Amino acid sequence: MTTPAERGGEELGVALLRVALVPVAALSEALIPHPELPFDAFPYVLLAVGIYAVAMLALELGPVRWRPPALAAAVIDLLAITALVYTSGGARSQLRFAFYVLPVAAAVRLSPRITALWSVLAILAYLAVALPHPTTDAVGDLEFILAQALALAWVSAAAVMLSALLQRRTDALARLARQRRSLVRQALDAEARERRRLAEALHDEAIQNVLAARQEVVDVARGTPGAAERARAALDDAQHQLRQEVLAMHPLGLERAGLATVLRSLADDASRRGGFATEVVVEPDAVGEHDELVFATARELLTNAVKHSRAHQVALRLERDDGLVRLEVADDGRGLTEERLDVAVADGHIGLASLAERIDAVGGELALRGARGGGTKVVVTLPSAPGWRASR
Repeated sequence: MTTPAERGGEELGVALLRVALVPVAALSEALIPHPELPFDAFPYVLLAVGIYAVAMLALELGPVRWRPPALAAAVIDLLAITALVYTSGGARSQLRFAFYVLPVAAAVRLSPRITALWSVLAILAYLAVALPHPTTDAVGDLEFILAQALALAWVSAAAVMLSALLQRRTDALARLARQRRSLVRQALDAEARERRRLAEALHDEAIQNVLAARQEVVDVARGTPGAAERARAALDDAQHQLRQEVLAMHPLGLERAGLATVLRSLADDASRRGGFATEVVVEPDAVGEHDELVFATARELLTNAVKHSRAHQVALRLERDDGLVRLEVADDGRGLTEERLDVAVADGHIGLASLAERIDAVGGELALRGARGGGTKVVVTLPSAPGWRASR
């Protein structure tokens, strides 16, 4: 769908074409005068067309920017060209090529169906001018008129194809714009959810353990038996919880601990929350090139496994194979199909979809496959730069 600014640009371009037609027509007449006619209305028609063209351009450039309806302007354009061609020689008029502009102009402004209709009207208008014109020889000019009509039909067909391509591009851009708005909205929501999750984790776990340890320290001062051990245990739990959150946060965990450590930490946390066993294999030569994207992808896939898989076993493997960095996350749960993924995206759950966009942006691919024995396997392949060597 074109924006008002785009439509304004298109209308201004058409207005400039109208104005340019006037000097072209005058120069053509001066170089090759039209044949003798029973009437000489061409100068008056050219003057009227010039006044109309200048008026339409003034409307486009003026502060009000009022425009007549597009259909009315198109009909006037067709009548103006028809009148110019008729009064300047008919079938062999040097201005007959102006009919070619009509389908092309329609292609950049109108739908393919209307462009086709407008092209037919342009062909019919040329025939209506050429066949009954006083200078037309019914026998000698028939083949010439037919050839001109066929050439105009060929240009019209090309204009319809152009209109279809432009329509497809416009629809694609509109679809991408809608997806972008959805992704931005979901990204903001995801950020808010992550902040809320972090706040809840710190408040409900780490801070509570610190408060418990504080109370136990008070009990130690009072000489309460076992208070020192309980305080130490509470502080150990708080330390573990804070370490888990630090490792899960990007990019601090990656920079300090490395990708392999962070992936194992993510898997351990997912195992605890999802109640399944995890297996993590990270090949050293697969680390370093796409760490940030691999981290984000693994976290999303493990989170999905916790929420939806109902799995007993989840395996994560990161390797380098034939110039590609390959991440595989497989589970033995209830499985996830492409159809279910599409439904999830439509419902606003677009974590995987947004990751797929990021992976595609670097030339990679995300694929859903059935795992052996049931469940789901997600395979992510990322291109590796030539000569890359892992730094870790």
